[in-house]
Amino acid sequence: MVRQIKIFKYLLLILFFIILLILSIIPRGNVETNLVRTILPQSVISSTDIVPLANKASSVLRIIFESDDEENLENAKNNFIQYTDKDYFTVNNSDISEVFEKYMSAPENFLSSEIRQKLIQKKYDEVYKDAIERLYNPAEIQLTTFDKDPYLILNEFIISNKRDINTENIIDGKYYDYITLKIKSNEGLSPELSNKKVKEIVDLQHKLSDSSVKIYLSGSPIHSYYTSKQSVKDINIICFLSVLLILGLTYRYFKNIKLIFPIAMSIIIGLLTGFAATKLWFENFQVMTMVFSATLIGIGIDYSYHYFFSDKIDKTFVKNLTFSLLTTIIPFILLYFTGIELLQQVSVFTVFGLLAIYLVVIIFYRDFGKYTPVRTINPNKKLYISLMAILFISAIFGYFILNFNDSLSSLYSPDKKLIKAEKLYNILSGSNDIKTQMVTVRGNNINEILETEERISDKLDKENIKSFSLSRLFPSEKRQEENFMLVKALYKNNLNKYSSILSQKQISYLLNKEFNVVPFDENFPLCEFLLNNNTSVMMVFSDKKLNLEEEYAAIVDIQTEIGNYLKAYRILLLKIMPVVIIVLFILLSVIYGIKRSVRIIIPPVSGILLAVGITCLINGEINLFEIIACYLVLGFTMDYSIFRTNKGERTEDAILISSVTTMFSFLLLSLCGFKLLSSIAMILFFGILISYLSGYLLFNRKEEEQR
Repeated sequence: MVRQIKIFKYLLLILFFIILLILSIIPRGNVETNLVRTILPQSVISSTDIVPLANKASSVLRIIFESDDEENLENAKNNFIQYTDKDYFTVNNSDISEVFEKYMSAPENFLSSEIRQKLIQKKYDEVYKDAIERLYNPAEIQLTTFDKDPYLILNEFIISNKRDINTENIIDGKYYDYITLKIKSNEGLSPELSNKKVKEIVDLQHKLSDSSVKIYLSGSPIHSYYTSKQSVKDINIICFLSVLLILGLTYRYFKNIKLIFPIAMSIIIGLLTGFAATKLWFENFQVMTMVFSATLIGIGIDYSYHYFFSDKIDKTFVKNLTFSLLTTIIPFILLYFTGIELLQQVSVFTVFGLLAIYLVVIIFYRDFGKYTPVRTINPNKKLYISLMAILFISAIFGYFILNFNDSLSSLYSPDKKLIKAEKLYNILSGSNDIKTQMVTVRGNNINEILETEERISDKLDKENIKSFSLSRLFPSEKRQEENFMLVKALYKNNLNKYSSILSQKQISYLLNKEFNVVPFDENFPLCEFLLNNNTSVMMVFSDKKLNLEEEYAAIVDIQTEIGNYLKAYRILLLKIMPVVIIVLFILLSVIYGIKRSVRIIIPPVSGILLAVGITCLINGEINLFEIIACYLVLGFTMDYSIFRTNKGERTEDAILISSVTTMFSFLLLSLCGFKLLSSIAMILFFGILISYLSGYLLFNRKEEEQR
């Protein structure tokens, strides 16, 4: 009967493992790499324009060319355009050549701001003089026939919309030029497809770069590509080295490699369970959740070591392990209620993963027999005291310079080559020293949006503030009619000066031409300015604080707005931290009594307090995610104290080894290139280290007093 139960038990485990594999392999949703979506709650994402605006930025790549020779530069640019996937990218997305046909059908409807102002002021002779200069300029390309646009109004309109780009392309004796690539559709923003296509661009960069031409890449898709690539690399390295450490420590203390099988089984089952649960729970899987999954190895290994280092497996051991699980997952469960999807996914992943590891240890480990460690660890208490003193003093100095940084830039530090590319683009585009502000404009239809944009643009023009918008490229129907009437007035007052060039029939045609509106086409490439059918985006280039005075327009500063949300969440988490500690203390008191609960709670709390000070001393600041990491410290280290309260002969050995494996994972993660991850890992490393040291000193001192 016992044998049948055992067989049935393992058949269920195999079936469960197969189900987990299937759930893990079956595609569902996308792997999300968008940092804004990662750190904002769903309520904010659905109620603001922050994510659509971020997606606009996330869909544009800039390719910058550098060469000592202008011909080599031009050849490299043309080759790059030739090999670029035109089905996925629009090349030079600000180029308005695709709507030339519409412009040429009614050139009188499209006026540059400069010509429009001259016509309003009835400076007809100036317009005529400028037209003659362009007419006889051999470098000027006439876009339509002279008899249809005698003042070359359309030429000036096209040129004026390119003046935001710096025409000076020589810097320090080198020639520069750039193109922009725009991802065509929202479907193209899916991380898997985006990374694949961006990789093609990166490969093309390497292929076409040589001693004569250097190619730089910039833009959000490039940053996302390198970040996700580096994160995956970091995960693989951390997992590999963590596994090596576990193998080494296990063999060193047990001299038996057989233990690796149950340990590996529990960790694999835990990881697969966490991964499958997260995929089922959420539509998209955050790439950051994958990074945090590596830390589950360090946490889950605790249960295995506690089992194998325990003198006997009885009800007390099961109670301690169960309560250790509860105190670990409670902080993770609380993270779910922050509303931030990354934290919710980390919560679901860790809770289900740890629960699976716990069940494997409780149900299956007895079948592997009991292994007795052949070594005993004798910690150097004086070394621990000295190290604790150094950490305590460092934390005190850290609190003197405590500073909170809630900006988005505190979460990401780009590679030097990407920074150089961004600086080059800013110089070439003429926006190096100018702040770019985004303005969203709403309306019931496209004409309402365009009219609002035009009112804003007119006001900004009077203040000599540059702006770029959809209405600059395609006026509203009302503005088109106004422009037409201004041009008709020009014709009536000045067209006779062209009598030696134009025939009377041609002049009569122009004077008697009727207004014909050019409707906006939803298929225009200019639709890239639209967030949706009712919202457009204007770019304003100014350091001044804008006062739009428009009911349906709003200035959106993505960095500032995200910073405000991050600050609000940080303050909230700081406020509820004492509540979480009190709840855990009450729960501990019910099981272990007040005196023992005080000893249990002190090490994790001291770990949190000192880790914050030390991290601030090293980084100079603390951000939201480092505060979140404090909750994780609480969950990771509570079980050390719980097992110490019922100390067996080998308990301290198990705690040391399990804490070392966990700290090792976070120490490696703190060295990764992604600033968000490294800052979280740093506070976790110091939090676990301090909690372990303070717990060892506190519990051993108590035992000495009792003796």
